[in-house]
Amino acid sequence: MAEERKTKEEENLAALSVEEMFQELNRLLASMEREDATLEESFASYEKGMKLVQLCREKIDGVEKKVKQLSGDGTLEDFE
Repeated sequence: MAEERKTKEEENLAALSVEEMFQELNRLLASMEREDATLEESFASYEKGMKLVQLCREKIDGVEKKVKQLSGDGTLEDFE
């Protein structure tokens, strides 16, 4: 059951836009900086944050591969 929950949570995170991922990372950071945050809460926020960073990196890499650049003769080429 925990694996199913994690999978669903990861699916929900993966559905976020990059901007939403950054907002969630900022929210997690703020929760970790609270003086009354427990170690368990901070660790859970850290784990979720690391998943978000990985997903964000994957999304950015995917977009980067799709980016085209205009060559000197006016044609589009894959970005390298």
